[in-house]
Parts: sequence; structure tokens; C-alpha cells
Amino acid sequence: MAKALHIDFETSSQASIKDSGVHRYIADDFTRVICCAYAFDDEPVQYSKFDHLDGRVKDHIRFGGLVFAHNATMEREVIRRFWGLEPNMRCTSAVACYHALPASLDMIAKFFKLDFQKDAEGAKILRKNFKVAPHLIPENEFKIIAEYCKQDVEVERAIHKKLGELPEEELRVWKLDQTMNDRGVRVDIALARRAIAMVNEASAKLNDRISQLSGGAIERPTQAARIIKWLGERGVKVDNMQKETVKSLRSRDLDDEVDEMLFIRQEGGGTSIGKFKKALAMSGDDGRVRGNLRYHGASTGRWAGSGLQVQNLPRGNVSDTDALAEMFLNYKPDLISDVAGNVFDGAKSAVRPLLTASLGHKLVVADYSSIEARVLAWIAGEKSLVQQFFSGADIYCSFASNIFGKTITKADKTERMVGKVGVLGLGYGMGAAKFQATLKDWCGLEVDLTFAQSVVDTYRESYPHIKNFWHELEKGAIEAMRNGESNCGKWYKKSSLQYTLPSGRVIRYQKPSLIKGKFGNDALAYLRPKDGRLVRSDTYGGKLTENVVQAVARDIMASAMLRADKVGIRLLLSVHDELIAEAREEEADLVLSQLERIMTAPISWCDGMPLSVEGFTSFRFKK
Repeated sequence: MAKALHIDFETSSQASIKDSGVHRYIADDFTRVICCAYAFDDEPVQYSKFDHLDGRVKDHIRFGGLVFAHNATMEREVIRRFWGLEPNMRCTSAVACYHALPASLDMIAKFFKLDFQKDAEGAKILRKNFKVAPHLIPENEFKIIAEYCKQDVEVERAIHKKLGELPEEELRVWKLDQTMNDRGVRVDIALARRAIAMVNEASAKLNDRISQLSGGAIERPTQAARIIKWLGERGVKVDNMQKETVKSLRSRDLDDEVDEMLFIRQEGGGTSIGKFKKALAMSGDDGRVRGNLRYHGASTGRWAGSGLQVQNLPRGNVSDTDALAEMFLNYKPDLISDVAGNVFDGAKSAVRPLLTASLGHKLVVADYSSIEARVLAWIAGEKSLVQQFFSGADIYCSFASNIFGKTITKADKTERMVGKVGVLGLGYGMGAAKFQATLKDWCGLEVDLTFAQSVVDTYRESYPHIKNFWHELEKGAIEAMRNGESNCGKWYKKSSLQYTLPSGRVIRYQKPSLIKGKFGNDALAYLRPKDGRLVRSDTYGGKLTENVVQAVARDIMASAMLRADKVGIRLLLSVHDELIAEAREEEADLVLSQLERIMTAPISWCDGMPLSVEGFTSFRFKK
């Protein structure tokens, strides 16, 4: 039996894969296979038409042979739907991400300078036939599509030879990621439809009024440039329509019509129905949205969002989101305005409760508390801070006490907030100006630069081991660039610059080079994935520390996920530092206790890590 099968499909459908995602697209009644290109090991690439699949291919899949594809979810779902087989998949895109390379087949090929040029004509002909039933595609065009498909298999196979497979532990993580993506999460279809309808209704009223006010010059409150021009014609000079700008303007004594224009801008300047529309487009017949996670979406290994983009759900301004969801479902616009300010802000707060448990189930949500601050203290050897975490002390109050030279408690909300932003923000080398801006951005506090500098200085004096860790990481990276490895034995310069994490996993910096830093010293530059391509970035000790800390936090999360899955906990999502599972309603509290124990259980490679978890169960997702 061959060791590996490399495979790629081209499909046509009335559905849009961009709008609906892979799972919903493949399940669509109109989706059909145009052709399949495949190759066993180093054999020539072949192809078959429509939903015919070579018997040898079927047997390889049926008997558990390895099946390689790029963005393998697509190929797996095609094989499942059209042939009812369960392939033993591997994904070269996932491996590329593990190596801190872009996920795109084209970009990886360019990185490795493979003898490959994307077939522009093939792509054009395929786009032309996206919605054409395969048997109606002209034979000459079908052959062009088939050659295009064969080329993708050639490139995928070449990438596989360059990168190999994921390490065993990471393969387990990727497989669990795929399982979670297949499970998906249930969404409240009725809530999505009602929220869209109510926002559209409120928008129509504002559109009518803003058009009336402006004599037809402005059609919608989102048209910032037109509003700025209209205001200028009335003697109100402003260069943007940002939230703070509008709020500041409205605090002045303004003409009634100008004030009303700004009020309409405040009300309808940004609507929040994109998530609701996406949920409707992606939901399957069972009301679940699948494909919400992207394995190794960040070069540190952390998950990124896909599909519904659960990694960036808006927080909103309503605390009781369960009650808010019922207000939408029961069409109570006045009540929504009372609790949220307006329907638009209400819709923003209703995005999280859009995610729900299945009937008879509850969501089980567990969140690592301040995990980055804890990992940083542990990995830098800041023992006094680690001990504070273990003792349950409020570290924000503790640091604030150092800042203000007196005992700060939770009752001292402003001072504690300064301590909190300091602990969470200064651990990666942030300077005074950035800390000043961060205080204003995170909590609206305005301080002068002298005070900001004093907080920065206090942090570095309070936690000298963290400050030393920044310098040691940067020093080790530069040593490895010069000598092939660092004295600490964690940095290596091979095909890329590599750092070995406590878990044994490696994070990579591709095409590294030494450049002159802003102080004339040596600094590190490298290529990193961004928006599907590689961009050159320079870095420093604080940023390297952030990379390492986030990577360690990710490994802790991944370890917990594997152990939770092993005991049968039904994981659905990983959102930043949260794990979201689903359990029968009567078992949910027990599952939460079990999950919390798993997430805080000792791990051999991070002995002495002060982990803490907070969790809850609910029928709807919330924060």
C-alpha cells in the first residue's frame, strides 16, 4: 500500500464558500465535484471527472492510508459527503502555519521558490464555471480546470516534502481542532433574524431623518465625510466622526439641527448586524455554525478566528444579555433602548448570546485568569510575584500600592485600575508614552507623562527579573544569529531562528537578519505572516518576551484541551484564554468542576505555574 495520497478537488455550486464556510458549502444541495486530482507518493498526478473516484484511491482512504491536502477540511468534507468515507487527513497548510509561514499555497510556493506559477487561465476558467453543473462545462474548459487542479497537487506534494508533518503532540492538537470545528456551535436563528430586522427598521428611520435634515445630501449616518462637510458649511469644523469627537462636540452649545445631526451619527454611526448575517449564512440544518477556529492562526501557536470570528465578539454595554436576547425575540425596542441606549448598541450586546447551547444542554465556559501575567512571572523567575498569585493576593492592588506609596484596596477603584493596566501592560517593555495612551484607551484615565514614567519605573524596580528576561531573550537571539546557538541553549539558528519553549515546542522566526537598532545596537529582523503574506518586521526583547509568554500560555491551553477531550468533555471553542464546552443540563455543573480541575492540574514541563480558572454554565454565551 502507498504511504501517502495527495489529493485536491475542484467543485461548483450555487452556494458561496466565502459566505457560508466550507462545511455549509459542501453540504449544499447544489454543490458538485468538477474533478479530482491525485497522486500516490511520487507517482505522476492523475485526475478523474465529476464524482468518479479511482478504486485505488477509495481503498487507500477506506483502509486508513494517509491523505494529504492543502486546507484539508475541504477535501475531507468532499470525501465524507460524496463517498461516505472517513479519511485519515493531514494538512500542509496547518504545517506551514506551525512553521510561521502563510497558510496560502501560493505564498508558501513563493517562499520556497518552487518552480510554480499559478495558472491564471485555469483560475479564470474555474471562476467562470463556479455555478455551472459539472456535466455542462465544455470539454476544453474542463481540461483546463483539471490541469489547474493537478498543479495544486504537485505544489502541495512539494511543500510536504519541504516541511514534513506536524510533531506528534501538535498533530493531536490539530486533530482536536478539526473535531471542534466539525462540532461547531449552535446559534439562535430567531434572534439573528429579529436583530437584523430591528436594526434595519431603526436604520430606515434614521436614514429618513438624516436625509431630511441635510436636504438629501446625506443618506446614512455612516457617511462620515458627508457629515463633516455638512457640519463645516454650518461653521462646525471637524476632521473626523469618531465616537469621542462626536461626544465632545455635543457637549458644546450647538444649533438644534447640528446637535440632532450629531445625535443621529451617535445613534447609527455603526451597526452591528454583520455577525448575525454571517450566522445565518453559515448555519447548517441543525442550526450550528462550523469552522470557527483556525489552528496556529498566530505564529505563537494561538488559535485565530475563522467563519463567525468568535475571537472578536463585541462586549457591548449591557450586563444582562440573557434578558436582552428575550427583548429582541419579543420585539421590545423601547426596553432595548432603555437598557442599551438604542437598538444599535443593543444589537452589539446581543452578539454573544447569539451563541447558545443545544436543546437540553448548557454551555460550560472556563477562563484562565490573568494567564499571561502568571506565565510571565513564572518564566522570568519573578518568585515574589509567583507567590502572590499562589496566595490569592490581588496583584493589581499590590502593584498599585507600590505606585502610590500607600495600601490600595479594591475600594480604591481608580488607583487599582492604574495597577491593573500596569501589570497587564508593562510586562513586555512598554514605555511611558504608550502606557499613558493605554490607560486612556483601556479605561479612560488621563495622566501626564511624568506620572506614566514613574509607573513604568516602579514596575521595572518591583519586578527586576522580568526586566532581565527581556534582555536575556534578546541577547540569546542575537547570540544564535552570530554563533548558531545561544549560551542558554534555547535559541538556535537553522533554516530559521528557533526558540525552544518549556513544552518542547519550537517557535520560529523566518529569514532572520541582524540590523542596526535605533540606539546603534544590533537588533533582530525577520519575516512574519500578515494578511496572507510575509512582511519584514524588526523586534526587541519585550516583543520576544510577549511571543514566548503567549506561546507558553497557548501550550498550557492545548494541553488542557487534549486532557479534557480524553475524558469525554465535548469542547466547542477556544476563545483567547477561554474554553467553551457543551454538556447536558443536569451534568453541566459537574463538567465545569471537572474542566476547571483539568485546566489547573500540574503539567510536567511547567512545574510551579500559578494557574487559576474562573468558570460558569449558561444557556447562552456571555462575558
